[in-house]
Amino acid sequence: MPLIVTANAAITCMHGGQVAPNVSQQKVLIEGGPVLCEGDLIGAPIEGCPQPSSPGSKPCTSVVSTVPGPATASVKVKVGGKGVYLSTLQGITDGVPPAGLIVVDPGQTTVQA
Repeated sequence: MPLIVTANAAITCMHGGQVAPNVSQQKVLIEGGPVLCEGDLIGAPIEGCPQPSSPGSKPCTSVVSTVPGPATASVKVKVGGKGVYLSTLQGITDGVPPAGLIVVDPGQTTVQA
């Protein structure tokens, strides 16, 4: 079972740029970090993407979307009516070409969904 992702997570674009999630709630914490819910990554800034700028490429600067479904957010565990993000989450950045997201570390090692 995948781990639930918290605000303490290390999430990157596939090039290695760091995602800074938008935390929508502060009530449910795991190991001191607020649990990330559906929507918390949409529009989140990405810092330090090394993808070079050229006529055919652009570095990742924000998360455009997350892929809906049980691989990205739990259908059973919800906070405020929103599914919690899982360590198996999938998403797309605004880079050219678009890049995927990688959960390097979910921010906690205890709670699975």
